[in-house]
Amino acid sequence: MLRIADSLIMSACAIVCTLALGTAHAQTGSAIASEMSGAEIAGPGATSAVVPHGAGIPAGGLLLIPESTNDRVMAFDPVTGDLVNADYIPADSTNLSTPIHAILKGDGSGFLVSDQINDVVQEYDLTGTYVGVFAPTGGVDNSILDNVRGMEMRPNGNLLVTVGGGTNADAVAEFDASGNYLGNFIANGAAGLVSPFDALLRSNDYLVGGITSDQIHSYDLSGAANPDLVAINTFPEQIALAANGNILVANFSGTEEGVVEYTPTGTLVGIYDPAALGGYRGVYELPDGNILTTNGSGVHEIDRAGNLVETKISGVSARFISLVSGGTPFVAPAELPAGGRWSSLLLMALLVGVVAASMRLAAVRRDRGNA
Repeated sequence: MLRIADSLIMSACAIVCTLALGTAHAQTGSAIASEMSGAEIAGPGATSAVVPHGAGIPAGGLLLIPESTNDRVMAFDPVTGDLVNADYIPADSTNLSTPIHAILKGDGSGFLVSDQINDVVQEYDLTGTYVGVFAPTGGVDNSILDNVRGMEMRPNGNLLVTVGGGTNADAVAEFDASGNYLGNFIANGAAGLVSPFDALLRSNDYLVGGITSDQIHSYDLSGAANPDLVAINTFPEQIALAANGNILVANFSGTEEGVVEYTPTGTLVGIYDPAALGGYRGVYELPDGNILTTNGSGVHEIDRAGNLVETKISGVSARFISLVSGGTPFVAPAELPAGGRWSSLLLMALLVGVVAASMRLAAVRRDRGNA
């Protein structure tokens, strides 16, 4: 009976920890140009359906990863990184061309998917059914969005979208909860920003990687420039936070190609670049400390010793990785008290409650066995 309780406790710990938290090495000039523009080569893709299409978000959450070989969004287990549904949002070549980033809407009612070639943010409901263009309202407007990549939510529920081309290039555009353009949250070329690929909200700033400015730029919570965090060589794509507050950057190419880890203040910790991989795009730290990363050949788990642990799916051109959980409204780090103390207490209370319930269950079954 105690083994049952232990199993439940371990499952609870896994859930709580989750909530708390290319084959060629040297990238060619044509590969870099294609990555900047979003050019893609079509091909086949594998399918899986542990979490079936239309099932919504399970209690433990999911990792969503768009892939631009088949223009769909895949779903992965947030604890193990294993594939659970390659067609979570099924192939949709009508509305997707090079999907880059899939995130939960601010109100939790659906998903937003940025598309690098179609120059819009598309909306899908929680069953994966297409809703329409979310931003800009009215459809494609290259004076607002062109060559879009990564996205981020502001604490007020507004959407931020990185802009790499067109008349509004080198900016981070802002949209309200209905997809209306509000102007640029980060101005064109602010602090030398050139060709942003992703934006990440921390508790006191936004980090934006410039793939041509070769910097991880920092901006305050109003979008004003801070001193740059750190220079990087030479193509930073997705930026993510590790559980300890360190920064993980999927760096597509250059002398620092790999998953690059920095301290919160920008000191280099390490570069993780297994020999079999290259051309890194997406990054996410798993609860066990290993790293899930993506490239043009699939989704891979690596460790901090630079080893390839496992390829989760191959033959797809995978993009950014986002955790979505339960269809609940977005809560940004800046909306929590300093250090996220109350969030930590809430998660601890949840864990204690599950452990207590598990122990009671074991006791009841033991008493019944003795009766």
